[in-house]
This record gives sequence, structure tokens and C-alpha cells, in this order.
Amino acid sequence: MEGMLSGEGCGDPRALAGAMLATGEHAYRVVRPIAAGGFSVVYLARRSDPLGRERDREVAVKVLDVPHLHERLRDGPPAFVDPDAPLAQQMAEVRERFVNEAHLLRQMRHPNIVAAFDEGVVPGPWGRAPFFVMEYVPGADVGEIVRHNGALDWPATLAIVGALLSALAYLEREGVMHRDVKAANVLVRPSARMTPAAGDVRLIDFGLATAMRRVPRRAQAWFRHEVTTRPGMLWGTLAWCPPERLAPFLAGDGDAPDVQVDLWGAGLVLYLCLTGIQPFERARFATDAEQFGALIEGRYPRPRELRPSLTPAQEGVLLRALALRPADRFRDANEFLAALRAAAPG
Repeated sequence: MEGMLSGEGCGDPRALAGAMLATGEHAYRVVRPIAAGGFSVVYLARRSDPLGRERDREVAVKVLDVPHLHERLRDGPPAFVDPDAPLAQQMAEVRERFVNEAHLLRQMRHPNIVAAFDEGVVPGPWGRAPFFVMEYVPGADVGEIVRHNGALDWPATLAIVGALLSALAYLEREGVMHRDVKAANVLVRPSARMTPAAGDVRLIDFGLATAMRRVPRRAQAWFRHEVTTRPGMLWGTLAWCPPERLAPFLAGDGDAPDVQVDLWGAGLVLYLCLTGIQPFERARFATDAEQFGALIEGRYPRPRELRPSLTPAQEGVLLRALALRPADRFRDANEFLAALRAAAPG
């Protein structure tokens, strides 16, 4: 849907505050930026109803940072973009991935996946930047929560990781792989309760999502553009990357199932919640080589060394989730979730 815009700050999507974005159905008054990634900016906005049929509603608007896309790719393309491709091709791929994310999220229906419900294009000086509108999720991501509070108790961990695994089970059924499951992409709404409810948790940022290879379902229909990743290219965040992506021989005979990519990230979210650390973060290592070696050798502190109060069953779930070889891990999100629930202290 083509968009229209009025307001100040032309030429820079970071200066959209105060502007009005309009699609064929709704108008959105941009309030302020709330997050910025490598290629996009997320704004808090209010959906207005000029006819007064409903109250203004807070939403989040994600805008592709088209004016800066050229220079960002020129200065250092991300790992998922083919560095040998012409710049115009790289820019087209980033745009197509953004449009795919909007199209995918508008079709997803799960309480723990951020909902999107409108999209358009910012015209004129913004370089026809695509945008999409999604639910606004106030609060903090899991990484921020742990940095502020330290390791979480078992009920809070079960609520957060259980909701994440429920979302991943849904994606498995639909044949979709997120490919960037990490603490920063799991948001938790603020609550007066000591323990968050499952409904407070949202999995976000589907910019790297793709269809699973071996699921003969409608997964391809979720994506408007077919964007392939060149074999051997790395995507996502290294500290959250499963070891078989870095050392393919660890997968054994054939490739590891696609689902293992997201389940590995969920295992690390669980480890972070229960111990207060992410064992493969770059800051924990003196060199890149040490970080890489720890990942492909499965070297990390055993959970009960960091938190002796964990039960053997709780540690066992973590150790299986982070087993070096995919065949030794949980087969799917439902099996992981069942083991997590069964490990609750009696």
C-alpha cells in the first residue's frame, strides 16, 4: 500500500518524529524513535482516527533506513549479504528481506510472536522507504532484564523460555526458521506480578527469517521475495550461532535439521536466565579465535558451577539443549518445552 507523509525532517528516517504516515486504511503520527538496528529504525507512533470512531492506539513503526543504506553497505556489509555482489544487488536484498519480514509478520498468528497489521512506503526524500506497523511492546528484552536483575528464578525463567519455545513450536509447524533467536529479540512486557505471564513475552525481529528446507508445507507463501543465502555465509550473531554452522562436520551425516538453529538460541536464552551470563559473548574472550574455539568445542561453564542451587534435572535440560552435536539435543521445541516443565522443582 503506497504511503503518504506530512511533517518536518525530510530526508532522514531518523527525523520522522512528528510526521504523519498514512496508508490506505489508517494514519499514524510518529512520536519518537525507540530502537535502531543496522538497517532500520523503529518508532513509537499513534494510530489516529480522524473520524473519531476509536481512541488513538500506540503502535511501533519499523522503517527501512534507505537514505543510509548505501553507505552502511559500502562501509561493511553484514554477514548475510554476499560481499562480492554489486552494491545495488546488496541494497535490493536488504529491501527484499525487510518486505519479507513485514509480509511474514502480518500472517503470523501466535500470542508470543509480535503482531504486524499494516504496511506502506514513505515517499519522496526518504527514498521510498518501506515501513510496517506492529504492536508496541513496552518493557525490556531478556538481556536487559538479566543485566539489571541478575539470574532469574525458576518461575520467571519457565514463563519466558516456555513462551519462546511455544513460539518456536508454532514456527516449526509453519515451516519457518527465525535464524536470530537471542536474548535481545525476546521482549517482556512490564508487570506488577513477580513472575511474568507467558502472554507478556514476544519474539521479535524476523529480518533473517526464511522457509525451512525440508518442510513441504506452505512456508514459501509467507515470503514475497525469494532471497537465498550463499552457502557458507554466516548470518545472525556469532555468539548465538550453533556450532555446526561454524564447523559443519559436527552435524554428522548430512546437514543438521533447520529447527536446530532456533533451538540452540533458545538454549542459550535459558542458560542466560538461569546463570546470569551468556557463555559465548565476545567480551568473555581475549581473542576472536578463543571465542570461535569455545563455540565449536562446546566449552562453557557448567550451570551448577555458576548456580549451585540448580537441580540436576534443571542442569540436565541445559546440557542437552547445548550439546555440541545436534543429534544429542532436543528434536524439536515441544520436546524441549516438555523437558523444561518436567524439571520444575517438586
